[in-house]
Amino acid sequence: MKLRQTIFFTVALLILTTSLGCQNTKILTDQERQVKIETMYRQYAAQFPQVKGITVTELQQLQQKQQLVLIDVRTPEEIAVSQIPGAITAEEYAANLEQYQDLLAIAYCTIGYRSGLYAQKLAQQGIEVLNLEGSLLAWSHTGGELVNAEGATNKVHIFGRQWRLTAENYEAVW
Repeated sequence: MKLRQTIFFTVALLILTTSLGCQNTKILTDQERQVKIETMYRQYAAQFPQVKGITVTELQQLQQKQQLVLIDVRTPEEIAVSQIPGAITAEEYAANLEQYQDLLAIAYCTIGYRSGLYAQKLAQQGIEVLNLEGSLLAWSHTGGELVNAEGATNKVHIFGRQWRLTAENYEAVW
């Protein structure tokens, strides 16, 4: 009888703990998501302090005024989900460096960590490069256009549920 009581109380405690955890799961507002993106990016940026950043708003203004090249440093699988129109891969950039030498290089990824490390390497080679702060996650919060092989899309590749920080009208996929 004692074994049954122990099992019963253990199962009851497990159910109670799980249900309390579910009640505390909060769906973030767009504003809360943006704050989380900015906070995470600032933490990552501490690892490449010499890299200059550019906000999504600044990039969108610059796109209208200056010739630049957007470099998507994500994996082919991520890029297949979506990318900023006109962006090229890091491999394309490296293979055609002379073609892009007079353009301002702006690197991006999902949130800005990998692109920050990439920008750091380019800067060490003497290339003028900026890192897109918050990258695609921040891009989604300005209504930025995304494309894939089929055309316009609202999908953004992320790494799991905890990365669901896209704007509400974008679909996070992993």
